[in-house]
Amino acid sequence: MIRVSFFGMVRGIVREKETQVEAEGTVADLLEVLSGRYGLRFGEKVLKTPERELQLILILNGRHIEHIGGLAAPLKKGDHLAVFPLVGGG
Repeated sequence: MIRVSFFGMVRGIVREKETQVEAEGTVADLLEVLSGRYGLRFGEKVLKTPERELQLILILNGRHIEHIGGLAAPLKKGDHLAVFPLVGGG
């Protein structure tokens, strides 16, 4: 099982603080599973396409995914993914 924690406005979209997901593969595969579970509004935030950049900060086991393979980072049983919204300011 992969533990997934949600923060900020993402928590408002999924209406949960945390969930457990039976998933294998990569972070991208997990995001596909979560998009199926939480619907279009969540999917629009997490599914990166050539036309649209990822709109979240994803931390896998305490490390930003960009430092461990990006969306291709492999998952293993017991991993923890923290999902944060992008924060803007100025």
